[in-house]
Amino acid sequence: MTSGTRPAGTYEPNWPSLRRHCIPEWFRDAKLGIWSHWGPQSVAMAGDWYARHLYGPFEGTEGFEQKRSRRQAALHRERYGHPSEFGHKDLCRLWRAENFDPGELMERFRRTGARYFVSMAAHCDNFDLWDSAHQPWNAVNVGPRRDIVAAWAAAARAAGMRFGVSMHAGSWTWRWLDAAHAADAEGPYAGVPYDGRLTAADGSGTWWDGLDPRRLYGPPRRPGDPPREDFVTDFYARLRDVTERYAPELVYLDDARLPFDEGSVCPAQPPSPHGLEFLARYYTAMPEGVVSIKTIPEEDRQAVLLDVERHQLGGTDPEPWQYDTSIGDWYYRTGERYKTAGEIVHLLVDTVSKNGCLLLNVPQLPDGRVDDETAAVLDGLAAWTAVCGEAVFDTRPWHVHGEGPTRVEGAKAREKTLTYTPRDVRYTCHGETLYAHLMAWPADGTAVLRSLGDAAGHLRRRPARVELLGDDRPVRFEPGADALRVTGLPQAPPTPYAQTLRIS
Repeated sequence: MTSGTRPAGTYEPNWPSLRRHCIPEWFRDAKLGIWSHWGPQSVAMAGDWYARHLYGPFEGTEGFEQKRSRRQAALHRERYGHPSEFGHKDLCRLWRAENFDPGELMERFRRTGARYFVSMAAHCDNFDLWDSAHQPWNAVNVGPRRDIVAAWAAAARAAGMRFGVSMHAGSWTWRWLDAAHAADAEGPYAGVPYDGRLTAADGSGTWWDGLDPRRLYGPPRRPGDPPREDFVTDFYARLRDVTERYAPELVYLDDARLPFDEGSVCPAQPPSPHGLEFLARYYTAMPEGVVSIKTIPEEDRQAVLLDVERHQLGGTDPEPWQYDTSIGDWYYRTGERYKTAGEIVHLLVDTVSKNGCLLLNVPQLPDGRVDDETAAVLDGLAAWTAVCGEAVFDTRPWHVHGEGPTRVEGAKAREKTLTYTPRDVRYTCHGETLYAHLMAWPADGTAVLRSLGDAAGHLRRRPARVELLGDDRPVRFEPGADALRVTGLPQAPPTPYAQTLRIS
């Protein structure tokens, strides 16, 4: 079934029924989205996973977590005290979002060319960023005293952008916040339980009087314990609440499969059917909606969207997909090395040439602003799309995604900065117009496009016109058996990043 062809009627909570759904055309056209990882974990300005690692390494901490866990735990104890007395719940109170201006931010995001915006609904820290009907630990009751999701939704739609939410609570929360129920194994606080031990009764006379920490941290558990059914049903009640209240057109689920189902980061025993029930209900109400997960059998690639986190695909995928990454760390971290605007342009072009969309996270300061470096990156991206955006937005992949020596190693690889050469080209097309993106500028003024040579067999007829976007001077070109040679390019390129040839 072709993407965008949406069947009428309702869906049943099973894969054969859900396979009738198609990835909507708006998503295939969008190519670029902006994402906000922002919430209580921003307060420490120490990066991602802070709500887990502030407690420090314990028996459930995996090897890849150790370095980050030790760093964040040391910072937390120096700045805030021991987590038996000051834990994740207390950070929620400190997050105030006092300078949050969603309209101003959205205008900056819109200028990048982004067609959709994704708000965090709840990260793995289990704190809801909306006026949640099921989670009292939310941004209206604690911290900002404001419905963050509603503010983002209104700003995105006012800017003409599609709106999405990301839901990370669930499987990850069960695995993540088991740390709050542990205790130091050694030192002066050895054996003293962290604040996950607390109950509602312990809050009498405190700032969190009337709130139950167990609603934030979940029930006491040990690493490896299977999730309880009430925890699973609570997650899906919250997911239904946020999607039915704000009608997002994209729902990002941070899991390998549907949360708590077979193949999930943390499957229930037996695997939960609630994910299929959610999909059926959501798609029936939102036929142009799309839900992303991270491991999908080929037969389900229209029922759900493949999301690839901080990895790049080696070639064109026949189905639409989403590549998500961040300018820096997922949550704001002081001193973090940011991607440059040029790196992001290269990632965008490479992704779009392979039938994907780029979802770019923008880390925010705790008060809601972006720092000057982030603003400069976004403005650099906006300057490039103002010139070359027609070669990205609303396009489709061509016969080949590109050519040249610099490429992703294998079918999928961890993202890294690639050093492109003038021989590296990526292709996109729109109708009869072909775009060749030069990933590095040829110093000799000649671009050699081997995929456009007669011998390659990709063109039905030779090009009639070649133009360099952003430069009105005429461009000469010479068709040939081995390549199309574009000559007489100016010494200085029209943009600081990838340059684009329009070929008619």
